[in-house]
Amino acid sequence: MSLLEQRYRFVLRMLPASYRAEREEEMVDAFLDAAGDVRDEDNLRPGLPEVASVAGLAVRTRIGGLGAPPRARATGDAVRLFALLGLGYLAALAWDNMAAELVLFGLVRAAPDEYLVTGEQWAWALLWIAQGLVWAAAFAMLALARVRPAKVLAVTGLAASVLMYAVLGVMTPETLGWGLLAFLFATALPVVALLSAYHADAPPVRPSAPLTAAPLGVAVLYEAFALTIGPRVADSPFEGVGWLAPWLDPQGVAIAALLVAGMVCLTRRANPSLLLALAIAAVPMIALRAPFHYLGAQGDGVQAMALTMLAQAAALAVLAVALTVAAMRALPRIEGVPGVGQGRSA
Repeated sequence: MSLLEQRYRFVLRMLPASYRAEREEEMVDAFLDAAGDVRDEDNLRPGLPEVASVAGLAVRTRIGGLGAPPRARATGDAVRLFALLGLGYLAALAWDNMAAELVLFGLVRAAPDEYLVTGEQWAWALLWIAQGLVWAAAFAMLALARVRPAKVLAVTGLAASVLMYAVLGVMTPETLGWGLLAFLFATALPVVALLSAYHADAPPVRPSAPLTAAPLGVAVLYEAFALTIGPRVADSPFEGVGWLAPWLDPQGVAIAALLVAGMVCLTRRANPSLLLALAIAAVPMIALRAPFHYLGAQGDGVQAMALTMLAQAAALAVLAVALTVAAMRALPRIEGVPGVGQGRSA
């Protein structure tokens, strides 16, 4: 086996073993024939386009679609469902943030004068609203089975988020830290899932016009919840606020819903793809709830808030492991595949 062949086989290890059992020899032969007569002394390596093509194929085969093995198909369906849930969460969060901006504009509910948007703040506030509309549009396009526009809008929304938070970090360096990094990670993960799972082999998306309004409906329900519960919490002692506040912001409500949904799915032996999707959804929430930015902070209720957030992250971690184990047990095992990587005969 030549040095170049070894390197091609190493690159092909990105592919699942079952796929390599069927296609590895054919692919190695094609790569070597294209390379021509090469000696080990030439120290030739696989080209970047070849590595990129294998990486793209690895994504399509591991995050499976139509005709994929059961585990790959379940993984693909889970990642696609997580992309939908993640974009839906970002869209609902955007609608809620837009409602807050309207409050600061003085257009909805009376706000204290010192909090109202004035002067040059209008442009910045309008940018936040525009960014939120991009997320809402991305989810709507995916719900309507317009996958390509959804991808373009999602990437645009992510780029806008990174740029705006970079500018915010330059303007106010004290905002830089774990909280900002966790938020960008939680924002990027659904976009990565959308780009990787909705590939050419993915099953067709069934359009649903009513689904496009779901994030707005969730945001309206949350605002009603906040208006009902918020004043009562504000009148609580500071220590009580510290224990309650992490459950009442949008992230806290999403975490509570995720914990309830995960427990229901575990007890009712739900579809493995749904179990995996909820397990993936727990990952960004764990990052958001890791209370690193509260380390060393002082103030009434701060320690209570940090402990509550730590408990939320721990509960999500346990749930994610339980969901993953349950999903893997529900799927058929993949038997060992003989004949992989035997090498080219001399």
